[in-house]
Amino acid sequence: MDIGKRFDQVANRYDTPDKFERSKIFVENILSQIPVKNDFKVLDVGAGTGTVDILLSPYVKEIHAYDLSEGMLSVFSEKIRREGIKNIKIFREDILNKDGDHTDFDLVITSMTLHHIEDTYKAVKKLSDFLKVGGYLVVVDLEKEDGTFHSDNTDVKHFGFDREEIESMFRSAGLQDINVQTVFTIDKEREGKIRKYPVFMAYGRKSI
Repeated sequence: MDIGKRFDQVANRYDTPDKFERSKIFVENILSQIPVKNDFKVLDVGAGTGTVDILLSPYVKEIHAYDLSEGMLSVFSEKIRREGIKNIKIFREDILNKDGDHTDFDLVITSMTLHHIEDTYKAVKKLSDFLKVGGYLVVVDLEKEDGTFHSDNTDVKHFGFDREEIESMFRSAGLQDINVQTVFTIDKEREGKIRKYPVFMAYGRKSI
């Protein structure tokens, strides 16, 4: 089963209050640390049910949201319809493996997606290629963990990342002004105890 179909199975129960709070913190950090403008064109890769994009949409001109799961995007589409949001476009497509002229984005974001991708250096380079000069790439994902975050690691390619890894990926992609910091912690019960899993936000700017 591919990862899109796997997420189809959980789409209708994916949204939870804790995920909403995480998305809210992510967007708050973007708005406080990156000079987002109301004419920004944004790309979100691995958009899921769209919570991040819906929260970000009032602050930018348009958002192009990509995901592989038809089920997740169906939930996303219903949210947009219900809330009357007009500046988000949804695509069910693997944009990371697509050739094309997508180099006009001011901001590219991806949240909790990178650890599902085998070749992260290639993925970060591709994400940076979507940016116009001066644009920003933002990645949110797990810090290095022991493999216990997911109850099923079938589609997990990396058990998080350390800061040196992320900085190296960003530098290899030609990004500058790189910043990596812990922005929140996810609590999960494991073997009768609460385990804490830190999550980082990394960003860099395309200067050439």
